[in-house]
Amino acid sequence: MTATQNDRDFYTNRCDGLDRQIDALVYDLYALNPAEIKIVEGVT
Repeated sequence: MTATQNDRDFYTNRCDGLDRQIDALVYDLYALNPAEIKIVEGVT
């Protein structure tokens, strides 16, 4: 079975969403504030 571009887009978007959810849960678990989150994400 060959994946179509729509399939690849769907799973890429799904994985991106799950990554954001995991990040939010970890930030909450460690009670990080917005400044600390920027440090973790490498945002300057």
